Amino acid sequence: MAGLGIGLLLAARGGSALSRPAYDPPSRTASGRAPPGATVTVLLDGASAGSATTSAEGRWTFAFAAAPVAGQRIAARAEVTSASLRVAAAEAGATGGNTVRRLAGFGGDQGNQIRPSDGTKTTFNVRKRFYTPVPIPNPEVAYTGFHYNSGAEYDYPNEATYHSAIELPDGTIRDMGAPVTVAPGTILAKSEKAAGFTVPAGVFWIRTNGRVPPGGRWHYTDAFRSANIGHMEEGVDLADKAVSGSIGNASQQMPASAIGLIGDLPASHRLFALAGDSLSQGVGGYSHGTAPGLALGILAGLVLESRAGSVLHLGRAGASAQANRTSYARRIALMQALSATDILCDLGVNDMSSSSSATVLKGHLTTLFTAFKAALPAVRIYQSTITPSTTATAPVTDSNQTVPAAMQDGRRLAFNADLRAGGFGPLVTAVVEFALPAQQGGDPHLWKAGYASDTGSPGAQQHPNLTGGEAIVVSAAAQNALAL
Repeated sequence: MAGLGIGLLLAARGGSALSRPAYDPPSRTASGRAPPGATVTVLLDGASAGSATTSAEGRWTFAFAAAPVAGQRIAARAEVTSASLRVAAAEAGATGGNTVRRLAGFGGDQGNQIRPSDGTKTTFNVRKRFYTPVPIPNPEVAYTGFHYNSGAEYDYPNEATYHSAIELPDGTIRDMGAPVTVAPGTILAKSEKAAGFTVPAGVFWIRTNGRVPPGGRWHYTDAFRSANIGHMEEGVDLADKAVSGSIGNASQQMPASAIGLIGDLPASHRLFALAGDSLSQGVGGYSHGTAPGLALGILAGLVLESRAGSVLHLGRAGASAQANRTSYARRIALMQALSATDILCDLGVNDMSSSSSATVLKGHLTTLFTAFKAALPAVRIYQSTITPSTTATAPVTDSNQTVPAAMQDGRRLAFNADLRAGGFGPLVTAVVEFALPAQQGGDPHLWKAGYASDTGSPGAQQHPNLTGGEAIVVSAAAQNALAL
């Protein structure tokens, strides 16, 4: 019997991948790859059978005291800590069929820095809405110990302890076990596995009680751009309401806690990491109708419209390729930990509207994509053409748009033309066409009338509204760029 699975790279920078375990029946020995110096726990049907230490070459072996019975599941779990990056335990393996442990349930953008709490409140309760396009068997709640803004990543300032439960639309509440303490800088931490429990496709909620030490802080996220996405309450000594009790009023800025659910998914179900800017955050008001307020922006909208998989929001308004090309290590590790299969990127408009030419932007994206490929060699990278960049008094018309001075030289059109012509070579799997359905035929520098509007922000940079986002997503999906 061989342990069948998918490799997870969960190492400090530059480490080796955590591979599927190989099993040799005559010697009763399992072996595999993991980060050098990692402690590898070998699991048999989820229970520890012993441990091994990875060699300097990234190899480990383990001899079972007794031969596993045919049909049992062999898996490996590795943990490694470096001075600069802590990585929580993660597992590589599978159930013997075509399944893999992968993130499926998502709830808007995650972990991005808005503001820290004031350090006077040590506990909170949140009830946050999530969505999954497929059922999630044997789920675990996923947490992380870092956050990011438009151009940098940061460890949380202190540890945080989370106790979560999954709430289904029929009122079922499943306690996810003992509280999980997440250290600053942890890439991925997980709750206990709810063996035998399945979250059906569609909307669900994760209820979490979070606690920090006295004087500790947590960060808030602005993922909640529409009503009824979540509820929250904060206090110095709040009761734990993860499993029962009503939680207070909704807020537009909620404490960051769970980032989603991991489960046993078909290996064919893809996870798209969204490396984007404000277009991936739904600025302008677009979110896919399947999961309003959760499938934010046209990147997530394309994935759901194409029925291609689930999404991991990693974007931030104002993000640029220049700032992110050397500031993605933690998010790359999170992609690895959650078994991301694809990366969908729309970075570029903020580069070109300031100082970057088409050639400079291409260089910055090449650096970032090369880092993605070095860590995840099998990942598929998709880059979108860049939509117009204008300011206008909402709503946008044909005549009230102004193009930033830096972009009046046609650099956006030049970048898009090079991208369509295959200018990134094998780094980019396919081009996602967002620009053509968004821009005017007579003047490609401008948004089509009625497609963009930042209501309430006259003069602001424009983004797809519901009408424009729908048109862009439907057009891009029809081209089937995300298909294998």
